[in-house]
Amino acid sequence: MLKKILLVAGIGFAAFVVLKNTRMAGYAREEVSAVGEWIDSKVPTEKKIRALRKEVKALDKEIDKASDELAKEIVEVDYLSTDINRETARVAREEKKLRAAGEAISAATERVVHYGHLTVKVDEAKQLLADDVKRLTDSRQTISVMTETLASRERIKDVLQKQVEAIKMQKRELTAAIDRLEADFKRLQLQQIESKYQFDDTKLAAVKDSLKDLQKEIEIKRTKLKLAPARASESGAPANNLTVDEILAPLNGKPAVKPAGKATN
Repeated sequence: MLKKILLVAGIGFAAFVVLKNTRMAGYAREEVSAVGEWIDSKVPTEKKIRALRKEVKALDKEIDKASDELAKEIVEVDYLSTDINRETARVAREEKKLRAAGEAISAATERVVHYGHLTVKVDEAKQLLADDVKRLTDSRQTISVMTETLASRERIKDVLQKQVEAIKMQKRELTAAIDRLEADFKRLQLQQIESKYQFDDTKLAAVKDSLKDLQKEIEIKRTKLKLAPARASESGAPANNLTVDEILAPLNGKPAVKPAGKATN
């Protein structure tokens, strides 16, 4: 049994390889696409709208992620800016002190009070001054690198800020678009309901005509009943029991004489 399954699978794979680059492969893709469209057509609109809202809701994760990165960059920029300002102020103070020491060394002949607390020979003071100038120059280069880093982080912060705002705007626009779509769908549902329970004028007119014909038929039958002859007991009784004078009495202005009924045993 396993061999048969493997054989069928092998044949199917081989057929796929053969058809992959043929026109039949294109037909197969079209059929798969058609099936996908048919399945999509069977999904209720309400469910599609809920799915869209869920996808838009998922943007909150992207917003949170970008916001975290933005918060990190904002703090890094603030700290780095503070460090640059502090280091710049220190270098300015150090430069002022070195310039004063240079003036003192220039004015000295043999010995000089270096930085106001150490008395050394002029040559030694010059060497100390040169070392301090080298350190000050390095500090300036460090500040320059820090400033470039700050500029880069500022640009990153701006990009992240724009990304957060862009995602938020996209979410607002998509939410508004879905709201409009849902409102249109609700209006369509209302129109469908109104159309479903709306009377057709032609049908209504036909009902009215049928009602009129039926009423006419009833009136005809009622009129026909009124025109039917009276019963014989009231108007068609035999007059053989009356005399000629009694029969002619209505012509002479006298009341008509009713014939006598048959005697009952």
